[in-house]
Amino acid sequence: MSALAWQDRFWRGVAYWVDRPVLAVIGSQALLRALFALSSRMGSRMPRDVAMSWDKDGALWLHPQGLAGDAPVLMYIHGGGFTIGSPRTHAALAAYLARAAGLVAVLPRYRLAPAPPSPAARADIIAAHGRLVEMGRAPVALAGDSAGGNLALLLAQHLRDTGGAVPRVMGLIAPVADLSGDIAARFAAAPGELLIPPQWARRIAGAYLAGRDAHDPMISPLLGDLTGLPPMMIQAGAEEVLAHDAAALAADMADAHLDLWPGLPHVWQIHAGRAPAAARALAALGAFLQQKAAR
Repeated sequence: MSALAWQDRFWRGVAYWVDRPVLAVIGSQALLRALFALSSRMGSRMPRDVAMSWDKDGALWLHPQGLAGDAPVLMYIHGGGFTIGSPRTHAALAAYLARAAGLVAVLPRYRLAPAPPSPAARADIIAAHGRLVEMGRAPVALAGDSAGGNLALLLAQHLRDTGGAVPRVMGLIAPVADLSGDIAARFAAAPGELLIPPQWARRIAGAYLAGRDAHDPMISPLLGDLTGLPPMMIQAGAEEVLAHDAAALAADMADAHLDLWPGLPHVWQIHAGRAPAAARALAALGAFLQQKAAR
């Protein structure tokens, strides 16, 4: 992999010196959501050749120029530790990914913890997929980052188990695949983590789980049945704490490609349009989705 450009080093510095301390000390979810909404717009840039629209259910649709109105669909589930984020915060990331994959993207809304906690987000994503099927737009590809990667896995497992329309391919960015591990031990094993502080990880777990058993496969998909899932690419920062989940998923999957990037923070792809490493990663992930979706 080529050396990081100055833009990538800049955003890596922002992650470590700005975002990480903010996540460590601010406990208000409302304030964190507002700050993330602002920082995501400043830290990314929508491509001009991708049109945006919202449907009546609050889902964001992204339509790359040149695609037919009934082009195949990529369902993208945004991350944010189950507690922050929205389709808009991840619009640029999903737009570049959709353009690279040659797909129309849809980003559904889901309820954020702690009001309500799990399993509300999973139920919302399953319902959102059901609406797409009813529209005749069952996704051929499914993707998500961090908490969104967790929900994408839970959705795929649900569709497999219920005979639903399982997507042909998946793309995951640093998915939260297992919430059952000891947080202190996991961070001790990842001293190169640049973005996520253990304080925030503990608050997320408390807000999202609200007393539920983290070993439940409907919370930690890595602990569930991974057979029969679509081929997938899993990207993560090589040194981040969630690289463990990415590697464990890839090891347990029949058809998974692990794509680790050194020296980059958790979900660096969110700087799409601002950072070369984000562009390269999304181009690679998009090419994988396009190839597998066309089979």
